[in-house]
Amino acid sequence: MFKKNRKTYYIITFILVFILVFYYWQNHTLQITRYELTYKDLPESFDGYRIVQISDMHGKTFGMENIGLAKKIKSLNPDILLITGDMMSSTIFDEGAFFEFLDHFDKACPIYMCLGNHEQIAEQLTSYSDNNRFLNYINKITEKGAILLDNKKIKVNNGEDSINIFGLTPELYHYSRRDIEPYDENLSLTESYIENVLGKSPKEFNILLAHNPAYFEEYVSWGADLTLSGHIHGGVVRIPFLGGLFSPEKIFFPKYDAGLFESGDSRMIVNRGLGYSKINIRLFNRPEISFIKLSNMQ
Repeated sequence: MFKKNRKTYYIITFILVFILVFYYWQNHTLQITRYELTYKDLPESFDGYRIVQISDMHGKTFGMENIGLAKKIKSLNPDILLITGDMMSSTIFDEGAFFEFLDHFDKACPIYMCLGNHEQIAEQLTSYSDNNRFLNYINKITEKGAILLDNKKIKVNNGEDSINIFGLTPELYHYSRRDIEPYDENLSLTESYIENVLGKSPKEFNILLAHNPAYFEEYVSWGADLTLSGHIHGGVVRIPFLGGLFSPEKIFFPKYDAGLFESGDSRMIVNRGLGYSKINIRLFNRPEISFIKLSNMQ
């Protein structure tokens, strides 16, 4: 009887330890996803150009003061770091984790970012109060080396060539659910809206930072060669062969949940993010760093 009970105890202990280790691995260890994207119209000097993308930090830390995240990205030796929004939460003062990361990253390469919906909500909340949190956020990340592309474009040079990086800040109503019937098309983000805020896309190589991936076809129609997005958190729970379970808009199995998507010659990478939003768990969906190498089609 004693031996039987001891065996049961060992089995239960093993199962509990396995669950704890698995939970830690899924939620607190970084995964690097690597992409090599080939373009026929990529400027020659950008052949082999190394891009790292991160997104949706929401106060998450990896190592003391986010030194683990900074070291992991530095080890990839990127030419540029692109950040696709929600590096803070709208109602929780957790932006310190992002500041700490920027301190440890120490301008190892140029950093460009767009705003996510949480940063936009924080800006609205600031406008209704005497709290200047959003302005402090922008000032601090600028001081620490990040360049915000808030409906703006920057030309990035490498050798004798250049590419364009755009940061799109849509209206918050553009995050509304598209599966609601009847859906108000006035809430939809259109190519003409993008053109109105960013201008016509140049006949050059264009990277678009756009937090919400739901409008991939509109980004392509506008003229994005490569779109980088986040927002979906990989669907929180990833189900084998089916993908991410749901989006922040409570859409089950969103079309653009994570990974690489293609439309003609244009591509979009949806980063799974680093932290949590409302659901503090990730399952089969580790925090992600996207590593992208651009190459010329020979």
